[in-house]
Amino acid sequence: MTTVADAAAEVSNLIPRLEVIYCGKCGMPPEYCQYGPDFETHCDPWLERHHPELHAALAEKRGKTVQKKTNATAAAAQAKVKPADPWTTQQRLMEFYKQYMPEKVEGVPALIEKYAGKEEKLFDALVKKYGPEPNDPYFSDSDESDDDDDDNDAVQAVLLTDTKKNKRRGASAKKEEGGTSIRVVVAKVSQKKKRHLTIVTGMDTVPDCKLKDVSKSLSKKFAGSSSVKENARGEKEIILQGDHLYDVAEMIVDTFNVPDTCVFLNIDDVIVPLR
Repeated sequence: MTTVADAAAEVSNLIPRLEVIYCGKCGMPPEYCQYGPDFETHCDPWLERHHPELHAALAEKRGKTVQKKTNATAAAAQAKVKPADPWTTQQRLMEFYKQYMPEKVEGVPALIEKYAGKEEKLFDALVKKYGPEPNDPYFSDSDESDDDDDDNDAVQAVLLTDTKKNKRRGASAKKEEGGTSIRVVVAKVSQKKKRHLTIVTGMDTVPDCKLKDVSKSLSKKFAGSSSVKENARGEKEIILQGDHLYDVAEMIVDTFNVPDTCVFLNIDDVIVPLR
């Protein structure tokens, strides 16, 4: 009759005994020695001397891990390499359609041919209908942020012009019966990424006008981000993505009932009347 002790002994004979090795320097299993402070000076030499086969296997494993991390880093760096050239008109349109209407990508060459010489008008119409264009990686610098706040900070530097220069001809403002002077100035600012911003100052001089409401209306109308900021001169201004100089001025007159004699355009730092 087989006893429990005999069964246990038989099982013990079938299952090989596992030999666990511990580092003679730090007391940890060799697989974890590399995370200790004395690995290179104490643990690694001890393991190589007493267990050369295990030492070689672990060294090879560590080498593969390091190589894998190096390859991943190189791949990430390669992905950030700036293209040599910006998108062509066809690439630009294809990326736009991929984002908004993938099913129409195949028809891009026909559109390019149809709108030859009128490409920008085509893009203006598409942006107003669907939304802003995808960013061309050629104009994306790795050391710069694409946040609106960074763009707006750059605008502040551009708009640091002499106040006297902005009070040239045509800068007189109309006074309402309550004595409030209305003077709205619309300017276009060009950025180094070949993008443009439309800046509106003076809407806070319009009675019963809330800048945030104006900003939302402009953003919806022109399909671009818009925000309210305070510039270096302490003036409240509305910053709208895109070149909409004349259209914004006309909208201010038509939508917000600002007299056209109170709306001015800042063209190359020269203030001129809208009409």
